[in-house]
Amino acid sequence: MNTCGYKRKFEALVSQTNTTNQLSLPPCSPAQWLQTVISPLPAKPSPELERFMSSCDRNVNDEVIYRANIILGAIFPKGYNGKRCMSAGFHLSSLMDSRWIEQRQDEALKLYYKVLESICESEAQKLQARNLTQLLTNESFHRCMLECSAELVSAAHMGARMLFPSVLERIGVTAFDLIRVTESFIKHEGSLPRELKRYLNSMEEIMLESMVWGRGSSLYNSLIIARPPLAEEICRLGLLAKPMPSLDAIAADNHLSNGEKVCSEAYNSPALPMEEHSPVVNNQNPKNPLPSMPLLSAFASPTQPNPGGRGSTSLETGINLLFNKVAKLAAVRINHLTERLKLLQPIREIVYGLFHRILNKETALFFNRHVDQIILCCVYIIVKMTTMEIKDSYLKPLQHTPQVVRQVFVKWSPAHGNGRNREDFIDIRTFYNKIFLPAVKPLLDEVKPAKASDQAAPANNTDDHCSGSPGISPFPSIPDLSPKKVSPSHNVYLSPLQPSKKRALISTGAKSYYAYFGERTLPYQSPSKDLTTINSSLHSRRKERGCLDLEFVSHSEVARALFPS
Repeated sequence: MNTCGYKRKFEALVSQTNTTNQLSLPPCSPAQWLQTVISPLPAKPSPELERFMSSCDRNVNDEVIYRANIILGAIFPKGYNGKRCMSAGFHLSSLMDSRWIEQRQDEALKLYYKVLESICESEAQKLQARNLTQLLTNESFHRCMLECSAELVSAAHMGARMLFPSVLERIGVTAFDLIRVTESFIKHEGSLPRELKRYLNSMEEIMLESMVWGRGSSLYNSLIIARPPLAEEICRLGLLAKPMPSLDAIAADNHLSNGEKVCSEAYNSPALPMEEHSPVVNNQNPKNPLPSMPLLSAFASPTQPNPGGRGSTSLETGINLLFNKVAKLAAVRINHLTERLKLLQPIREIVYGLFHRILNKETALFFNRHVDQIILCCVYIIVKMTTMEIKDSYLKPLQHTPQVVRQVFVKWSPAHGNGRNREDFIDIRTFYNKIFLPAVKPLLDEVKPAKASDQAAPANNTDDHCSGSPGISPFPSIPDLSPKKVSPSHNVYLSPLQPSKKRALISTGAKSYYAYFGERTLPYQSPSKDLTTINSSLHSRRKERGCLDLEFVSHSEVARALFPS
Protein backbone atom coordinates (compact mmCIF):
# COMPACT_ATOMS: atom_id res chain seq x y z
CA MET A 1 0.00 0.00 0.00
CA ASN A 2 1.17 3.49 -0.78
CA THR A 3 1.48 5.18 2.63
CA CYS A 4 1.93 8.64 1.12
CA GLY A 5 -1.27 8.25 -0.86
CA TYR A 6 -3.10 7.20 2.30
CA LYS A 7 -1.95 10.33 4.14
CA ARG A 8 -2.80 12.61 1.20
CA LYS A 9 -6.37 11.29 1.03
CA PHE A 10 -6.98 11.94 4.72
CA GLU A 11 -5.48 15.43 4.49
CA ALA A 12 -7.60 16.22 1.43
CA LEU A 13 -10.72 14.99 3.23
CA VAL A 14 -10.18 17.00 6.43
CA SER A 15 -9.05 20.14 4.57
CA GLN A 16 -12.02 20.65 2.26
CA THR A 17 -12.96 23.96 3.88
CA ASN A 18 -11.39 27.07 2.39
CA THR A 19 -8.82 29.22 4.11
CA THR A 20 -9.50 32.86 4.79
CA ASN A 21 -8.79 35.29 2.00
CA GLN A 22 -5.23 36.41 2.52
CA LEU A 23 -2.36 37.33 0.28
CA SER A 24 -0.97 34.15 -1.24
CA LEU A 25 2.80 34.05 -1.39
CA PRO A 26 4.94 32.11 -3.86
CA PRO A 27 5.62 28.56 -2.69
CA CYS A 28 8.58 28.39 -0.31
CA SER A 29 10.18 25.98 2.11
CA PRO A 30 9.32 26.15 5.83
CA ALA A 31 12.73 27.63 6.64
CA GLN A 32 12.31 30.33 3.97
CA TRP A 33 8.82 31.07 5.27
CA LEU A 34 10.16 31.64 8.77
CA GLN A 35 12.91 33.91 7.49
CA THR A 36 10.84 35.99 5.07
CA VAL A 37 7.36 36.07 6.67
CA ILE A 38 7.72 35.54 10.43
CA SER A 39 11.16 36.90 11.40
CA PRO A 40 10.48 40.51 10.26
CA LEU A 41 7.38 40.73 12.50
CA PRO A 42 7.53 42.45 15.92
CA ALA A 43 7.68 40.18 18.97
CA LYS A 44 4.78 42.01 20.61
CA PRO A 45 1.06 42.53 19.88
CA SER A 46 0.37 44.81 16.94
CA PRO A 47 -1.66 48.00 17.50
CA GLU A 48 -4.71 46.31 15.97
CA LEU A 49 -4.41 43.30 18.30
CA GLU A 50 -3.95 45.64 21.26
CA ARG A 51 -7.22 47.36 20.30
CA PHE A 52 -9.01 44.00 20.34
CA MET A 53 -7.58 43.20 23.77
CA SER A 54 -8.51 46.61 25.19
CA SER A 55 -12.07 46.22 23.83
CA CYS A 56 -12.76 43.28 26.16
CA ASP A 57 -14.63 43.68 29.43
CA ARG A 58 -11.17 44.31 30.88
CA ASN A 59 -7.87 44.98 29.15
CA VAL A 60 -6.21 41.58 28.73
CA ASN A 61 -3.01 42.82 27.08
CA ASP A 62 -0.76 42.17 30.08
CA GLU A 63 -2.34 38.74 30.68
CA VAL A 64 -1.72 37.67 27.07
CA ILE A 65 1.94 38.75 27.17
CA TYR A 66 2.57 37.14 30.58
CA ARG A 67 0.93 33.87 29.52
CA ALA A 68 2.91 33.73 26.28
CA ASN A 69 6.22 34.08 28.12
CA ILE A 70 5.34 31.38 30.68
CA ILE A 71 3.99 28.82 28.17
CA LEU A 72 6.80 29.27 25.64
CA GLY A 73 9.28 28.97 28.50
CA ALA A 74 7.71 25.60 29.37
CA ILE A 75 7.66 24.44 25.74
CA PHE A 76 11.29 25.45 25.10
CA PRO A 77 12.80 24.95 28.56
CA LYS A 78 16.25 26.15 29.45
CA GLY A 79 18.77 24.07 31.38
CA TYR A 80 20.10 21.90 28.58
CA ASN A 81 23.60 23.38 28.64
CA GLY A 82 26.16 20.68 29.38
CA LYS A 83 23.58 17.90 29.27
CA ARG A 84 23.54 15.06 26.76
CA CYS A 85 20.04 13.94 25.89
CA MET A 86 19.30 11.95 22.76
CA SER A 87 15.89 11.92 21.08
CA ALA A 88 15.14 10.84 17.53
CA GLY A 89 18.82 11.13 16.70
CA PHE A 90 19.22 14.75 17.83
CA HIS A 91 21.66 15.98 20.46
CA LEU A 92 19.47 18.32 22.46
CA SER A 93 22.51 19.67 24.28
CA SER A 94 23.81 21.13 21.04
CA LEU A 95 20.44 22.16 19.62
CA MET A 96 18.73 23.62 22.65
CA ASP A 97 21.36 25.97 23.96
CA SER A 98 20.27 29.32 25.29
CA ARG A 99 20.62 31.16 22.00
CA TRP A 100 18.71 28.54 20.04
CA ILE A 101 15.93 28.55 22.65
CA GLU A 102 15.59 32.34 22.59
CA GLN A 103 15.39 32.38 18.79
CA ARG A 104 12.68 29.68 18.71
CA GLN A 105 10.69 31.39 21.45
CA ASP A 106 10.91 34.67 19.57
CA GLU A 107 9.70 33.11 16.29
CA ALA A 108 6.88 31.22 17.99
CA LEU A 109 5.78 34.41 19.75
CA LYS A 110 5.66 36.36 16.48
CA LEU A 111 3.65 33.62 14.78
CA TYR A 112 1.26 33.43 17.74
CA TYR A 113 0.50 37.16 17.67
CA LYS A 114 0.09 37.10 13.88
CA VAL A 115 -2.46 34.28 13.86
CA LEU A 116 -4.25 35.58 16.97
CA GLU A 117 -4.82 38.92 15.26
CA SER A 118 -6.15 37.19 12.14
CA ILE A 119 -8.58 35.10 14.23
CA CYS A 120 -9.76 38.19 16.11
CA GLU A 121 -10.46 40.04 12.86
CA SER A 122 -12.38 37.09 11.48
CA GLU A 123 -14.44 36.61 14.65
CA ALA A 124 -15.21 40.32 14.97
CA GLN A 125 -16.47 40.35 11.39
CA LYS A 126 -18.71 37.32 11.92
CA LEU A 127 -20.05 38.50 15.29
CA GLN A 128 -20.32 42.14 14.19
CA ALA A 129 -18.65 43.16 17.46
CA ARG A 130 -15.14 43.92 18.70
CA ASN A 131 -15.69 42.69 22.25
CA LEU A 132 -14.13 39.21 22.16
CA THR A 133 -13.91 38.67 25.90
CA GLN A 134 -14.98 35.02 25.79
CA LEU A 135 -12.27 34.20 23.25
CA LEU A 136 -9.41 36.33 24.55
CA THR A 137 -9.87 35.23 28.18
CA ASN A 138 -10.01 31.54 27.28
CA GLU A 139 -6.95 29.98 28.89
CA SER A 140 -6.98 26.70 26.97
CA PHE A 141 -7.37 28.49 23.65
CA HIS A 142 -4.26 30.62 24.19
CA ARG A 143 -2.15 27.70 25.40
CA CYS A 144 -3.13 25.62 22.36
CA MET A 145 -2.38 28.53 20.03
CA LEU A 146 1.08 28.87 21.57
CA GLU A 147 1.64 25.13 21.25
CA CYS A 148 0.70 25.20 17.53
CA SER A 149 3.09 28.10 16.96
CA ALA A 150 5.92 26.34 18.78
CA GLU A 151 5.31 23.06 16.93
CA LEU A 152 5.46 24.74 13.53
CA VAL A 153 8.60 26.68 14.38
CA SER A 154 10.28 23.53 15.65
CA ALA A 155 9.19 21.50 12.62
CA ALA A 156 10.36 24.21 10.22
CA HIS A 157 13.87 24.05 11.69
CA MET A 158 14.25 20.35 12.42
CA GLY A 159 11.84 18.70 10.00
CA ALA A 160 10.80 16.25 12.73
CA ARG A 161 8.31 16.01 15.59
CA MET A 162 10.32 17.04 18.66
CA LEU A 163 7.75 18.49 21.07
CA PHE A 164 4.44 16.70 20.53
CA PRO A 165 2.82 14.93 22.36
CA SER A 166 4.77 15.10 25.67
CA VAL A 167 4.62 18.90 25.66
CA LEU A 168 0.83 18.89 26.17
CA GLU A 169 1.12 17.74 29.78
CA ARG A 170 3.80 20.35 30.51
CA ILE A 171 1.52 23.21 29.48
CA GLY A 172 -1.66 21.71 30.98
CA VAL A 173 -3.77 20.99 27.88
CA THR A 174 -5.02 17.79 26.27
CA ALA A 175 -5.42 16.54 22.71
CA PHE A 176 -9.13 17.42 22.76
CA ASP A 177 -8.24 21.04 23.53
CA LEU A 178 -5.57 21.21 20.84
CA ILE A 179 -7.61 19.57 18.10
CA ARG A 180 -10.17 22.38 18.24
CA VAL A 181 -7.48 24.93 17.43
CA THR A 182 -5.36 23.27 14.73
CA GLU A 183 -7.88 23.68 11.91
CA SER A 184 -8.53 27.34 12.74
CA PHE A 185 -4.78 27.95 12.93
CA ILE A 186 -4.34 26.65 9.39
CA LYS A 187 -7.31 28.62 8.07
CA HIS A 188 -6.14 31.91 9.51
CA GLU A 189 -2.49 31.69 8.43
CA GLY A 190 -2.72 31.92 4.67
CA SER A 191 1.07 32.00 4.18
CA LEU A 192 1.65 28.67 5.93
CA PRO A 193 3.70 26.34 3.66
CA ARG A 194 2.04 23.15 2.55
CA GLU A 195 4.61 21.02 4.40
CA LEU A 196 3.62 22.62 7.71
CA LYS A 197 -0.08 22.23 6.97
CA ARG A 198 0.57 18.54 6.38
CA TYR A 199 2.49 18.45 9.65
CA LEU A 200 -0.47 19.81 11.62
CA ASN A 201 -2.79 17.42 9.80
CA SER A 202 -0.59 14.50 10.81
CA MET A 203 -0.74 15.69 14.42
CA GLU A 204 -4.51 15.87 14.16
CA GLU A 205 -4.69 12.32 12.85
CA ILE A 206 -2.64 11.03 15.81
CA MET A 207 -4.95 12.84 18.21
CA LEU A 208 -8.14 11.60 16.55
CA GLU A 209 -7.15 7.96 16.42
CA SER A 210 -6.30 7.56 20.10
CA MET A 211 -5.23 10.60 22.13
CA VAL A 212 -8.66 12.27 22.41
CA TRP A 213 -9.97 8.94 23.73
CA GLY A 214 -7.10 8.38 26.16
CA ARG A 215 -7.28 8.63 29.94
CA GLY A 216 -7.10 12.23 31.12
CA SER A 217 -8.61 13.73 27.96
CA SER A 218 -10.79 16.79 28.53
CA LEU A 219 -13.28 15.23 26.09
CA TYR A 220 -14.67 13.30 29.04
CA ASN A 221 -15.28 16.50 31.00
CA SER A 222 -17.36 17.72 28.08
CA LEU A 223 -19.23 14.42 27.70
CA ILE A 224 -20.17 14.50 31.40
CA ILE A 225 -22.07 17.74 30.73
CA ALA A 226 -23.40 17.11 27.21
CA ARG A 227 -24.24 13.40 27.55
CA PRO A 228 -25.06 12.58 31.20
CA PRO A 229 -25.79 8.86 30.57
CA LEU A 230 -22.04 8.39 29.92
CA ALA A 231 -21.03 9.88 33.29
CA GLU A 232 -21.17 6.61 35.21
CA GLU A 233 -18.89 4.75 32.78
CA ILE A 234 -16.46 7.70 32.58
CA CYS A 235 -16.12 7.75 36.36
CA ARG A 236 -15.86 3.94 36.60
CA LEU A 237 -12.93 3.94 34.16
CA GLY A 238 -11.30 6.99 35.81
CA LEU A 239 -11.02 8.99 32.60
CA LEU A 240 -11.61 12.60 33.65
CA ALA A 241 -8.89 15.17 33.02
CA LYS A 242 -6.90 16.80 35.79
CA PRO A 243 -7.59 20.44 36.60
CA MET A 244 -5.56 22.75 34.41
CA PRO A 245 -2.44 23.91 36.27
CA SER A 246 -2.10 27.63 36.82
CA LEU A 247 0.50 29.68 35.00
CA ASP A 248 2.38 30.22 38.27
CA ALA A 249 2.53 26.45 38.84
CA ILE A 250 3.87 25.90 35.31
CA ALA A 251 6.49 28.61 35.79
CA ALA A 252 7.61 27.17 39.13
CA ASP A 253 7.81 23.64 37.71
CA ASN A 254 9.82 24.87 34.74
CA HIS A 255 12.36 26.70 36.91
CA LEU A 256 12.75 23.90 39.46
CA SER A 257 13.21 21.14 36.88
CA ASN A 258 16.35 22.70 35.31
CA GLY A 259 15.59 20.73 32.19
CA GLU A 260 15.97 17.31 33.82
CA LYS A 261 12.30 16.40 33.79
CA VAL A 262 11.84 17.47 30.18
CA CYS A 263 15.03 15.70 29.11
CA SER A 264 13.84 12.45 30.66
CA GLU A 265 10.58 12.70 28.75
CA ALA A 266 12.73 12.75 25.60
CA TYR A 267 10.06 14.21 23.38
CA ASN A 268 8.05 11.01 23.28
CA SER A 269 7.20 9.26 20.03
CA PRO A 270 3.52 9.39 18.97
CA ALA A 271 3.53 5.59 19.00
CA LEU A 272 3.27 5.51 22.81
CA PRO A 273 0.63 3.26 24.41
CA MET A 274 -2.66 5.03 24.80
CA GLU A 275 -2.51 5.38 28.56
CA GLU A 276 0.71 7.42 28.31
CA HIS A 277 -0.67 10.11 26.02
CA SER A 278 -2.48 12.04 28.75
CA PRO A 279 -2.13 12.70 32.47
CA VAL A 280 -3.78 10.09 34.67
CA VAL A 281 -6.55 11.08 37.06
CA ASN A 282 -5.70 9.44 40.36
CA ASN A 283 -8.88 10.10 42.31
CA GLN A 284 -12.24 10.23 40.58
CA ASN A 285 -14.47 8.67 43.22
CA PRO A 286 -17.88 10.40 42.97
CA LYS A 287 -17.81 10.75 46.77
CA ASN A 288 -14.95 13.24 46.40
CA PRO A 289 -16.08 16.33 44.45
CA LEU A 290 -13.70 17.60 41.79
CA PRO A 291 -11.84 20.84 42.58
CA SER A 292 -12.96 23.96 40.77
CA MET A 293 -10.71 25.83 38.40
CA PRO A 294 -10.68 29.62 38.93
CA LEU A 295 -9.20 30.38 35.51
CA LEU A 296 -12.11 28.64 33.78
CA SER A 297 -14.88 29.81 36.09
CA ALA A 298 -15.36 33.04 34.14
CA PHE A 299 -16.11 31.22 30.88
CA ALA A 300 -19.61 31.01 29.46
CA SER A 301 -21.78 28.10 30.53
CA PRO A 302 -21.69 25.01 28.31
CA THR A 303 -25.46 25.39 27.94
CA GLN A 304 -25.03 28.71 26.16
CA PRO A 305 -26.62 28.63 22.69
CA ASN A 306 -24.19 28.10 19.86
CA PRO A 307 -23.43 31.39 18.04
CA GLY A 308 -23.95 29.50 14.80
CA GLY A 309 -27.57 28.78 15.74
CA ARG A 310 -29.39 25.51 14.92
CA GLY A 311 -30.66 25.25 18.50
CA SER A 312 -27.65 23.38 19.90
CA THR A 313 -25.30 24.48 22.65
CA SER A 314 -21.67 25.37 22.01
CA LEU A 315 -20.54 22.30 23.92
CA GLU A 316 -22.69 19.94 21.85
CA THR A 317 -21.43 21.58 18.67
CA GLY A 318 -17.81 21.03 19.72
CA ILE A 319 -18.41 17.35 20.42
CA ASN A 320 -20.27 16.89 17.14
CA LEU A 321 -17.42 18.51 15.22
CA LEU A 322 -14.96 16.12 16.84
CA PHE A 323 -17.16 13.12 16.04
CA ASN A 324 -17.42 14.27 12.42
CA LYS A 325 -13.62 14.36 12.18
CA VAL A 326 -13.36 10.90 13.71
CA ALA A 327 -15.93 9.63 11.20
CA LYS A 328 -13.94 11.09 8.29
CA LEU A 329 -10.76 9.45 9.52
CA ALA A 330 -12.62 6.14 9.88
CA ALA A 331 -14.02 6.47 6.35
CA VAL A 332 -10.53 6.75 4.86
CA ARG A 333 -9.26 3.77 6.85
CA ILE A 334 -12.33 1.63 6.16
CA ASN A 335 -11.98 2.41 2.46
CA HIS A 336 -8.35 1.26 2.39
CA LEU A 337 -9.01 -1.84 4.48
CA THR A 338 -11.96 -2.96 2.34
CA GLU A 339 -9.89 -2.38 -0.79
CA ARG A 340 -7.15 -4.65 0.51
CA LEU A 341 -9.74 -7.26 1.47
CA LYS A 342 -11.33 -6.93 -2.02
CA LEU A 343 -14.80 -6.25 -0.64
CA LEU A 344 -17.64 -4.73 -2.64
CA GLN A 345 -18.64 -1.10 -2.18
CA PRO A 346 -21.99 -1.91 -0.46
CA ILE A 347 -20.10 -3.83 2.23
CA ARG A 348 -17.82 -0.83 2.75
CA GLU A 349 -20.85 1.42 3.26
CA ILE A 350 -22.44 -0.97 5.76
CA VAL A 351 -19.22 -1.16 7.77
CA TYR A 352 -19.03 2.63 7.86
CA GLY A 353 -22.72 2.88 8.80
CA LEU A 354 -22.14 0.56 11.76
CA PHE A 355 -19.06 2.51 12.87
CA HIS A 356 -21.01 5.76 12.68
CA ARG A 357 -23.81 4.37 14.83
CA ILE A 358 -21.39 2.99 17.42
CA LEU A 359 -19.70 6.41 17.60
CA ASN A 360 -23.00 8.10 18.41
CA LYS A 361 -24.95 5.41 20.28
CA GLU A 362 -22.29 3.24 21.94
CA THR A 363 -19.65 5.91 22.48
CA ALA A 364 -18.27 4.12 25.55
CA LEU A 365 -16.70 1.47 23.30
CA PHE A 366 -14.15 4.11 22.24
CA PHE A 367 -13.11 5.03 25.78
CA ASN A 368 -9.34 4.62 26.25
CA ARG A 369 -9.08 2.67 23.00
CA HIS A 370 -7.77 3.14 19.47
CA VAL A 371 -10.22 4.00 16.69
CA ASP A 372 -8.75 1.23 14.52
CA GLN A 373 -9.77 -1.36 17.12
CA ILE A 374 -13.41 -0.43 16.58
CA ILE A 375 -12.96 -0.40 12.79
CA LEU A 376 -11.51 -3.92 12.77
CA CYS A 377 -14.39 -5.24 14.87
CA CYS A 378 -16.92 -3.56 12.56
CA VAL A 379 -15.34 -5.23 9.53
CA TYR A 380 -15.31 -8.62 11.24
CA ILE A 381 -18.93 -8.51 12.41
CA ILE A 382 -20.19 -7.58 8.93
CA VAL A 383 -17.86 -9.55 6.66
CA LYS A 384 -17.31 -12.68 8.77
CA MET A 385 -13.84 -13.30 7.44
CA THR A 386 -11.26 -14.88 9.71
CA THR A 387 -9.66 -12.54 12.21
CA MET A 388 -6.25 -13.52 10.83
CA GLU A 389 -7.14 -12.30 7.33
CA ILE A 390 -8.39 -8.99 8.64
CA LYS A 391 -5.40 -8.48 10.97
CA ASP A 392 -2.92 -9.31 8.21
CA SER A 393 -4.56 -6.81 5.83
CA TYR A 394 -4.57 -4.18 8.57
CA LEU A 395 -0.92 -4.66 9.52
CA LYS A 396 0.44 -4.54 5.96
CA PRO A 397 0.84 -0.74 5.90
CA LEU A 398 3.95 0.37 7.77
CA GLN A 399 2.16 2.96 9.90
CA HIS A 400 0.05 0.34 11.72
CA THR A 401 1.53 -1.27 14.82
CA PRO A 402 0.79 -4.76 16.24
CA GLN A 403 -0.12 -3.23 19.62
CA VAL A 404 -3.45 -2.10 18.16
CA VAL A 405 -4.60 -5.71 17.73
CA ARG A 406 -2.73 -7.19 20.70
CA GLN A 407 -3.53 -4.68 23.44
CA VAL A 408 -7.14 -3.52 23.84
CA PHE A 409 -7.95 -1.78 27.10
CA VAL A 410 -10.67 -3.21 29.36
CA LYS A 411 -11.70 -2.67 32.96
CA TRP A 412 -13.51 -5.73 34.16
CA SER A 413 -16.50 -5.33 36.43
CA PRO A 414 -16.47 -7.16 39.79
CA ALA A 415 -18.35 -10.07 38.16
CA HIS A 416 -15.39 -10.66 35.79
CA GLY A 417 -12.56 -9.32 37.93
CA ASN A 418 -12.62 -11.66 40.94
CA GLY A 419 -14.91 -9.39 42.92
CA ARG A 420 -13.16 -6.11 42.11
CA ASN A 421 -12.66 -3.70 39.24
CA ARG A 422 -9.54 -4.75 37.38
CA GLU A 423 -7.80 -3.09 34.42
CA ASP A 424 -6.33 -5.32 31.76
CA PHE A 425 -5.18 -5.44 28.14
CA ILE A 426 -6.57 -8.21 25.94
CA ASP A 427 -6.23 -9.15 22.28
CA ILE A 428 -8.78 -7.87 19.81
CA ARG A 429 -10.47 -11.24 19.35
CA THR A 430 -11.25 -11.50 23.08
CA PHE A 431 -12.42 -7.89 23.08
CA TYR A 432 -14.73 -8.62 20.15
CA ASN A 433 -16.33 -11.68 21.78
CA LYS A 434 -16.69 -10.43 25.35
CA ILE A 435 -17.36 -6.69 24.98
CA PHE A 436 -17.89 -5.49 21.41
CA LEU A 437 -20.41 -8.08 20.17
CA PRO A 438 -22.86 -7.88 23.11
CA ALA A 439 -22.89 -4.06 22.93
CA VAL A 440 -23.28 -3.80 19.14
CA LYS A 441 -25.79 -6.58 18.43
CA PRO A 442 -28.84 -4.28 18.82
CA LEU A 443 -27.40 -1.92 16.19
CA LEU A 444 -26.97 -4.56 13.50
CA ASP A 445 -30.62 -4.49 12.47
CA GLU A 446 -30.27 -0.78 11.68
CA VAL A 447 -27.41 -1.17 9.20
CA LYS A 448 -27.31 -4.78 8.05
CA PRO A 449 -29.64 -5.93 5.26
CA ALA A 450 -30.91 -9.47 5.21
CA LYS A 451 -27.88 -10.79 3.33
CA ALA A 452 -25.26 -8.12 3.89
CA SER A 453 -22.57 -10.63 4.73
CA ASP A 454 -22.93 -12.28 1.37
CA GLN A 455 -19.83 -10.74 -0.17
CA ALA A 456 -19.82 -13.26 -3.03
CA ALA A 457 -22.36 -11.17 -4.93
CA PRO A 458 -21.93 -11.00 -8.70
CA ALA A 459 -19.12 -8.68 -9.68
CA ASN A 460 -21.32 -6.98 -12.29
CA ASN A 461 -23.79 -5.83 -9.65
CA THR A 462 -23.71 -2.06 -9.97
CA ASP A 463 -26.41 -1.28 -7.41
CA ASP A 464 -24.50 0.57 -4.71
CA HIS A 465 -27.57 1.22 -2.62
CA CYS A 466 -28.08 -1.35 0.12
CA SER A 467 -31.81 -1.93 0.06
CA GLY A 468 -33.21 -3.19 3.34
CA SER A 469 -30.70 -1.30 5.47
CA PRO A 470 -32.67 1.57 7.01
CA GLY A 471 -30.85 4.84 7.48
CA ILE A 472 -27.28 3.79 6.66
CA SER A 473 -25.02 6.80 7.16
CA PRO A 474 -23.82 7.98 3.73
CA PHE A 475 -20.20 7.20 3.08
CA PRO A 476 -18.15 10.42 2.78
CA SER A 477 -16.75 11.33 -0.59
CA ILE A 478 -13.06 10.45 -0.45
CA PRO A 479 -10.88 12.42 -2.87
CA ASP A 480 -9.20 10.21 -5.43
CA LEU A 481 -5.81 11.78 -6.13
CA SER A 482 -4.98 9.61 -9.12
CA PRO A 483 -5.08 11.18 -12.62
CA LYS A 484 -8.63 11.76 -13.88
CA LYS A 485 -9.81 11.56 -17.47
CA VAL A 486 -11.76 14.78 -17.88
CA SER A 487 -12.96 14.20 -21.44
CA PRO A 488 -14.89 11.06 -22.44
CA SER A 489 -13.81 11.35 -26.07
CA HIS A 490 -10.24 12.65 -25.71
CA ASN A 491 -7.14 11.58 -23.83
CA VAL A 492 -7.08 14.51 -21.41
CA TYR A 493 -6.18 13.94 -17.75
CA LEU A 494 -6.06 16.06 -14.60
CA SER A 495 -3.88 15.24 -11.57
CA PRO A 496 -2.77 17.14 -8.42
CA LEU A 497 0.71 18.50 -8.96
CA GLN A 498 3.56 17.15 -6.87
CA PRO A 499 4.86 19.65 -4.25
CA SER A 500 8.39 19.44 -5.66
CA LYS A 501 7.16 20.63 -9.05
CA LYS A 502 4.76 23.11 -7.53
CA ARG A 503 7.63 25.11 -6.00
CA ALA A 504 9.01 25.69 -9.47
CA LEU A 505 5.90 27.65 -10.40
CA ILE A 506 5.65 31.35 -9.72
CA SER A 507 2.10 32.34 -8.91
CA THR A 508 0.60 34.75 -6.41
CA GLY A 509 -3.06 33.92 -6.88
CA ALA A 510 -3.48 30.16 -7.16
CA LYS A 511 -4.73 28.20 -4.17
CA SER A 512 -4.24 24.76 -5.73
CA TYR A 513 -2.00 23.40 -8.45
CA TYR A 514 -2.83 20.66 -10.93
CA ALA A 515 -0.99 18.91 -13.74
CA TYR A 516 -2.93 19.01 -17.01
CA PHE A 517 -1.78 16.70 -19.77
CA GLY A 518 -3.10 14.89 -22.86
CA GLU A 519 -4.58 15.78 -26.23
CA ARG A 520 -6.43 18.96 -27.02
CA THR A 521 -10.19 18.66 -26.75
CA LEU A 522 -10.67 20.64 -29.99
CA PRO A 523 -8.26 21.22 -32.89
CA TYR A 524 -6.20 24.40 -32.63
CA GLN A 525 -7.72 25.25 -29.23
CA SER A 526 -5.57 26.42 -26.35
CA PRO A 527 -5.72 24.18 -23.24
CA SER A 528 -6.36 27.33 -21.19
CA LYS A 529 -10.02 27.25 -22.23
CA ASP A 530 -10.36 23.73 -20.91
CA LEU A 531 -8.58 24.75 -17.72
CA THR A 532 -11.08 27.56 -17.18
CA THR A 533 -13.91 25.04 -17.07
CA ILE A 534 -11.90 22.73 -14.81
CA ASN A 535 -11.09 25.55 -12.36
CA SER A 536 -14.75 26.57 -12.21
CA SER A 537 -15.69 23.02 -11.31
CA LEU A 538 -12.97 22.68 -8.67
CA HIS A 539 -13.93 25.92 -6.90
CA SER A 540 -17.71 25.73 -7.32
CA ARG A 541 -18.36 24.35 -3.85
CA ARG A 542 -18.02 26.92 -1.09
CA LYS A 543 -18.81 26.32 2.57
CA GLU A 544 -20.04 28.92 5.03
CA ARG A 545 -17.93 28.92 8.18
CA GLY A 546 -19.54 29.58 11.52
CA CYS A 547 -18.05 31.34 14.49
CA LEU A 548 -15.02 29.82 16.17
CA ASP A 549 -16.25 27.23 18.66
CA LEU A 550 -14.02 27.11 21.73
CA GLU A 551 -16.31 26.01 24.55
CA PHE A 552 -14.20 24.59 27.37
CA VAL A 553 -15.64 22.98 30.49
CA SER A 554 -14.57 23.93 34.00
CA HIS A 555 -14.12 21.27 36.66
CA SER A 556 -16.73 23.00 38.82
CA GLU A 557 -19.28 22.43 36.05
CA VAL A 558 -18.31 18.76 35.86
CA ALA A 559 -18.71 18.50 39.63
CA ARG A 560 -22.19 20.06 39.46
CA ALA A 561 -23.20 17.53 36.77
CA LEU A 562 -21.96 14.59 38.86
CA PHE A 563 -23.34 15.88 42.17
CA PRO A 564 -26.55 17.88 41.47
CA SER A 565 -27.27 18.34 45.15
